[in-house]
Amino acid sequence: MGLVNDLRPDTFVTLTTNDAMSVGRFKRKIKDFFGRFDRIYLGPRWIKMPFKLRTDGIGFIEHKNSNIHAHFALCTPPNAYLWNIKIHTEKYWGKICPSGSHDVQMISGALGLTGYNTKEQIRDDYDWHDQVILLRDFAS
Repeated sequence: MGLVNDLRPDTFVTLTTNDAMSVGRFKRKIKDFFGRFDRIYLGPRWIKMPFKLRTDGIGFIEHKNSNIHAHFALCTPPNAYLWNIKIHTEKYWGKICPSGSHDVQMISGALGLTGYNTKEQIRDDYDWHDQVILLRDFAS
């Protein structure tokens, strides 16, 4: 997956809902989460910051008809360290999706990550348009 490698991601994040909801509703929660995330690291004017300073990444939605969740390969702001990303993910994902859970890990090798993140894409019913999330699409 060229895009994942081109991004040079530093952090792997899984956001789960432990609930059933539409893909649209889940995406709104994700947009809210990453907006709060950038506000933490870039300040209250984060939305006016150049995109290259903001969190970037690609996510893959899985199990859209049951326990919807997504795996993300992220390039985080330079002042976002793994320990505080874990703290802020717990705090804000817990507020946005109280039934949800999360996992945050440092990326040490993109090859295994790419395979894990894209494991459901071989399914005939995988909707590339609806189930792949580019965070830069939320940048407006």
